[in-house]
Order: sequence, then structure tokens, then C-alpha cells
Amino acid sequence: MNKIKFIKKPKLKNPFLICAWPGMGQVAYKAAVYLVDKLKAEGFAEIQSEDFFYSTGSTIKEGLIDLTQTAQNRFYYWKNKNGKNDLIIFISNAQPDLSRAQDYSKLIFNLASEYKIKTAICFAAMPQPIEHQQPPGIWFASTTKELNASLKKYNFHLLSEGQISGMNGLFLKLAKGRGING
Repeated sequence: MNKIKFIKKPKLKNPFLICAWPGMGQVAYKAAVYLVDKLKAEGFAEIQSEDFFYSTGSTIKEGLIDLTQTAQNRFYYWKNKNGKNDLIIFISNAQPDLSRAQDYSKLIFNLASEYKIKTAICFAAMPQPIEHQQPPGIWFASTTKELNASLKKYNFHLLSEGQISGMNGLFLKLAKGRGING
């Protein structure tokens, strides 16, 4: 059974893939939702979630427990009229059970393969001991030295050592194994 349901299949030029799921403070999730809203990106596909998530609580609507709670896993697209790369933005409102995360990631990569994605980007949050008066920063790590050099031009901060845990770390590791820059 196909776990990706397409609403439509847009024709895109050299798209980049951006992925986000909730984590620390919902920062990545909210940033991706903002990006979709700001760009007026259109939904075109979703992952059927029943095999990848388990319920960890309940949602209350109008004082009643809601039984319809399921993870939302949607793909959006944006056509860049002025550039050479369109975007596919994947947003999930939950992280999958990590024992099923590789199979879940494979579905995202299947869609990425269909659109010949060469670069994938994961949004994430990282705690930093900063004063509230300090400007926020963007930190990164990537799968290639060339991509690192490219990102340094934007005054982003290189995360030279450490660990990326959860879906972000797993997804980028799997992307590198598939020859996708990230």
C-alpha cells in the first residue's frame, strides 16, 4: 500500500527539500509553518501516518476527549519565479516513533527521488546560553565541505562538534547515505 497520498503532482525545477517536525520549543515546526504561510506554498501530498506514530496523550475539544487525533505529515511546494530552485517543504506536527523513523524517512526520500532532490535541509532548535539582548544566530552542520563553505557566506555559525539527535540527525545521516546534500 502506498503511504504517500498525492493531491496533485506539480512540475518543479531543481527543488530543495526543507523538513521540519516539532522539537525543542516547537521552533522548527513554527518556522516551517511561517515559511509555508509567507510564501503561500501549496499542499500537494501527505504521508499516511497510522504506521509511524503512537498516541502519547489525548486532545480535548469543547470539553470532550477527541478520538480523531492523528499526526499531520504534509508536503507543500513553492515555485520560485525569479530563481533556479523551487521548494518542497515537508512539515509534520509530530516526530514518529524512533523505531519506525527509518521507514518514515524512506517515504520522504521516495518523494524526494521522484522530484530529483539534491539538497535537503532540516530545521531544528539548539539551546544556547545567550542574553536576551544578544541577536539570535543560525547554526549549521552539513554533509559536505562545499555546502559548509557556501553557508558560511551568510554569517551562519558552523557547529564544528556535537550531536544532532532525533529525526534531524537521523534524516540527514540517511540523506548523506543516499547522496543527498544536507
